[in-house]
Amino acid sequence: MRVFIADQHGCVYPDLGFQIKSAFEALGHETNSFNYRYKKLHHLPPANWLMNKMMLRRVLKWKPDLFLGHKGETILPEIVNNMKKAGIKTVNWSSDEPFGEVQAHHKVSNIAEYDYFFIYDPMYLERLKAINPNSFHLPAGADPFGVHKEQITLEERKFPADIGMVGTAYKNRIDLVKPFADKQMRLAGPGWDKVPELASKAIPPVSIIEMVRLFNESKINLNPHGHGLMVPNPRTFEIPASRSFELVNYREEFKEFFKEGKELVMYKDEKEFKELVEYYLANNDERLKITQAGYDRVVKDHTIKARIETLLKTMKL
Repeated sequence: MRVFIADQHGCVYPDLGFQIKSAFEALGHETNSFNYRYKKLHHLPPANWLMNKMMLRRVLKWKPDLFLGHKGETILPEIVNNMKKAGIKTVNWSSDEPFGEVQAHHKVSNIAEYDYFFIYDPMYLERLKAINPNSFHLPAGADPFGVHKEQITLEERKFPADIGMVGTAYKNRIDLVKPFADKQMRLAGPGWDKVPELASKAIPPVSIIEMVRLFNESKINLNPHGHGLMVPNPRTFEIPASRSFELVNYREEFKEFFKEGKELVMYKDEKEFKELVEYYLANNDERLKITQAGYDRVVKDHTIKARIETLLKTMKL
């Protein structure tokens, strides 16, 4: 099958578009791609219109069996309809909230036009189905053999950090880690350098590849969900994909993806968080056993390749 992917970065390594493209190719499909945000021209309506027309020409010339818009918030509805008229199946897989209520520029204006619409966050599913009945929850995944592959083998790790976290310094996260200011920590993301007690632990925002190394160098990797409501978020799978230990806030939904206490560890409140951090810093063998089990689960069930298989099966392709 021939698959044309419209991605916000043009499917460039190591971004998610690249992972999606690689997954299709690993399944034996031929791919082509287009950067619909090229040089940020999508911000100007006339330029965005030209970009859309250029993309449509490329799609119709290449004649794919499937067009996948990854996010694709500025792809015009008529462009999707023209592809459908040409006999091309169309699908959108959106990793952000699609209604522009958190950030206006994320609003997707072509939900109804796609044959199928998939969303990371199930909280939007009911509203999406009212617009497009062929809407489904398809969660985040990870690439344990490529982008998220461990950089330091589990047996060789020296763990220079007791605690690591990649993410913005939201208040709930600050409150969690403050009591551990005496530990070796690496906190990557906006805002940590503004917290006096934690400024010395702050490091600049990291790339995807640098993030994987930080996971490998930290005994415990934190994933407390911030202001967003996405459950599970991409980090839920990326941490164990790198064969690293994850501690995340308790959500019943996580039990669908991991065995609690065996493949991933959850805390219910700050008191339990403190207890679990101390426990797993002190119990190295048990922590490593959970680390390996979490990795094995991602490899079995939660790769980007597995997500694409689910997408194609749902579409009956």
